[in-house]
Amino acid sequence: MDALEPRTAMLLAALAIGAAFGVTARLTAFCFRSAVLELLARRIGFQAVAWTFALAFAVTATQVLSFTGTVDVSESIYLSNSLPWLTLALGGVLFGIGMILARGCGARHMVLVAGGNLRSAIVLSVLGIVAYMTLRGILAVPRTSLEAVGTLDIATLGLASQSLADLIGNGGITGLLIAAIFVVGAFVVAFKSGAKAPRVAALTGVVVGLLIAAGWYASGVIGYDEFEPVRAQSLTFTAPVGNAIQFLMTYTGASADFGIVAVGGVVIGALIVALVRGEWHLEAFETPHQLLRYVGGGALMGFGGVLALGCTIGAGLSGVSTLSIGSILAISSIFAGALLGDLLVRRRIEARSMEVLPAE
Repeated sequence: MDALEPRTAMLLAALAIGAAFGVTARLTAFCFRSAVLELLARRIGFQAVAWTFALAFAVTATQVLSFTGTVDVSESIYLSNSLPWLTLALGGVLFGIGMILARGCGARHMVLVAGGNLRSAIVLSVLGIVAYMTLRGILAVPRTSLEAVGTLDIATLGLASQSLADLIGNGGITGLLIAAIFVVGAFVVAFKSGAKAPRVAALTGVVVGLLIAAGWYASGVIGYDEFEPVRAQSLTFTAPVGNAIQFLMTYTGASADFGIVAVGGVVIGALIVALVRGEWHLEAFETPHQLLRYVGGGALMGFGGVLALGCTIGAGLSGVSTLSIGSILAISSIFAGALLGDLLVRRRIEARSMEVLPAE
């Protein structure tokens, strides 16, 4: 039997990786927003531990692949010679606010829609359409304008890339040392956490982190074709959702890529879990105000996610796994945006509560 073509093998790997993520996220409710809310409640719970381990092992596994020369991540979008600091920061904040308004990021809504959540279907539709508009449509105009105003050429700093390891010096060795610090930090967080099942949370994070590295391997090694080279990439769920929608509409004139197939894999994996556990049921909006809030959140995530070069998974795990300074800025901005979004939502709820109080 002839071996599969590199591209076909890569797409099958993307499907498997996406499905594994969908299964894991559905079983454990893996969610960055939930981790943020735990920290706002001044506690380190299950999701915070899971996310810490996911980040630590994504960084570690990716840096090992890079150090050994197995995968070249230097050409990824996260390590380009241009650092669009303005769009990374602004996009991150907008994405964080949208994530709070929509009660979950794109990855979380892909898992929820597989269980019959119609709210998530609306969020993903809006997120994908706005993301595509920001990449190739009318919203590309403000995006490119912002990039022109706030972009730094890494070469002016005397650096070969925007890798944190290059900034510190000694390249690969430094990358491994930074990864070791991440792992030690993850275990400290787990030790001090109040999570009911810290081992399960840690295992969840390890699995997700290794899936990020698997994504780099699938696109950079399995899918490598010297005649049709493609840029190495890993899991991210903003632009690929928009591309997936476009692919479904123009199937005969389009071709699938790693991101599109991974998106499909996530939904398939989460759907299998939902069906096996009897969790599939339809959920819809309760009020017009709720619909407006979710649509707004999806739009902010679509626009902000493209500006930030990824979502909580794309910029937060895949991007940071390369030790990209830009991705660190992006995920920090997403966190700040989530804090701001939570403050706005809480004030709105308090204001509405005051409106229904009886007059004194």
